[in-house]
Amino acid sequence: MKKTYHTPILLLLLLLNFSKSNAQVDSVLVSNVEFNNAKYNNPHAGSGFLLEYKNKIYAITAKHVLFFAKTDSMKTVSFNGDLKFWEFNSKVLPNKKIIAGKLINENSNELIEMPPKGDWLIFETNKNIPKNVAIYQLREDPLKLGEEVYFLGYPYKSKKSINIKGTYIGLTKDNNLRLNVPKGTYNGCSGGPVLDKQGKLVGLVSMGYFNEKENKMIFEPASLGYFIKTIESYIDTKHKL
Repeated sequence: MKKTYHTPILLLLLLLNFSKSNAQVDSVLVSNVEFNNAKYNNPHAGSGFLLEYKNKIYAITAKHVLFFAKTDSMKTVSFNGDLKFWEFNSKVLPNKKIIAGKLINENSNELIEMPPKGDWLIFETNKNIPKNVAIYQLREDPLKLGEEVYFLGYPYKSKKSINIKGTYIGLTKDNNLRLNVPKGTYNGCSGGPVLDKQGKLVGLVSMGYFNEKENKMIFEPASLGYFIKTIESYIDTKHKL
């Protein structure tokens, strides 16, 4: 399995989706979701990415994309046996795909609602990872006020990913990130990675709005806390079995 890691030297090239050898490197993916009943299929339910944690690779997107990737009977964070597959696909090379495995934070008691309780969907990966797909690492130390960050994603109907620079301006009351980013239409980017200048993952594209009083776009990515808590509990449970 070939892993593509971010370093400061490669970051700018990576965000442009090219490596040193000009081979296509996918720094962000698209969720392609199919159900047993094809009328609920969604080839672009949101953006997504791969994340390595303690030598395991997970496929990640935003929990709220379930509003756009569910059947009428799905009321909770559970597929109820209706899911045919969930893939994370390259937008540039559609045959490059990662088939998601088990949904680690599936919960038939958790309603699909806004705002979600930790806006992460965390899947196992059960197939070999294709070459030239970025695999992110978590940043260990907290962001500093005023620090530059970047978020990646695929807006709906766009053939190209976007790389938007913002500024970290603090935390929400739920300890998610608050970013000042350029005003824009970013629908479809939910579930994309939020990175520091070194390419380390600091959050996940979640919600945003335009603050008319302050005349600026406020982005509120989901922080790493929910992921770490969820995956540590999952690992601990597996070790006890």
